[in-house]
Parts: sequence; C-alpha cells; structure tokens
Amino acid sequence: MNKTNAMRQLDQAKIGYEVLEYDVPYEEFSGVKVAEVLGMDVSACYKTLALRNSHDIYVCVIPVDKEIGLKKCARELGVKSLEMVHVKDLLKDVGYQRGSVTPIGVRKNKGIFFDKKVLDHEVIEVSAGAYGMGLKLNRDELLGFLKAQVKDICED
Repeated sequence: MNKTNAMRQLDQAKIGYEVLEYDVPYEEFSGVKVAEVLGMDVSACYKTLALRNSHDIYVCVIPVDKEIGLKKCARELGVKSLEMVHVKDLLKDVGYQRGSVTPIGVRKNKGIFFDKKVLDHEVIEVSAGAYGMGLKLNRDELLGFLKAQVKDICED
C-alpha cells in the first residue's frame, strides 16, 4: 500500500491512524455507501467539501449522511455567500479529486471547519486522500493538527 500525502503528514506529526480500504465502484460512490462497506456508523464517517467565496476556498467536513447548509455555513463563517467548488475544479483548487478529498493537506484554504456533530464521536473516519482509502483516527488529535474549528454548518 502506498502512503498518501495525508498519511505522510500525520506520520510527521506523530498522529496515529488506521487505514481502512474499501472497494466501491466509482459510479456507486457515496460516503454512506463507504460507511456501510466499512461497517461503521455513518455519523462517525465524514466527507470533505470545498466551498468557494470569490477566490477563497473553505474546507468543510460534515457527516456523510448530512447536507451542507450553504447560507447557514456562510453566516457561521462570516462571509456573504458560499458555493461548492465544481467537481472539475477540485484537483486544481484543493489538490484532490472527487472521492478522495480529505481535510489533511488541502492547498491554500481560508480555514477548515467541522460540523458540530463531530463532537459526538471520539474516533472518526475521513478520506485518506486516495480513492478507496479512509483513515480512522482520534477526533481531537485531528482537529488540533488541522487547527480546525467546530461550527453548526449542516442543514437541520
């Protein structure tokens, strides 16, 4: 197994993690499907979304079974509006492709924000930065490493 950039960064920071591999056909891909295949509680599995306000990129991490509330999120982050970074722009804007976006090692961002539901789980799963791989790790270690903030950003 090749280490991803995200794994190398966690290794360097001496943060422990477990690599979870899954085989989900790309056309069937969803965070909920990945959680099912991994046998994990969907509320402990997180998807990483890249949002844009003008030229600024914000990284938002939410449970795989939830939707981001764009207006609510913009209010929480103190910006006028947010829109999703288009799938075709993900690689150039954040360094990852759909299905592999992770909050670890995202290029040029204005901040990393986890939905408040992250406080419900001590151990969470996020993408490892490569399709078919996830990382299971301690929430507080990850939040501290990423200097992430916890906000109320999901649709109710």
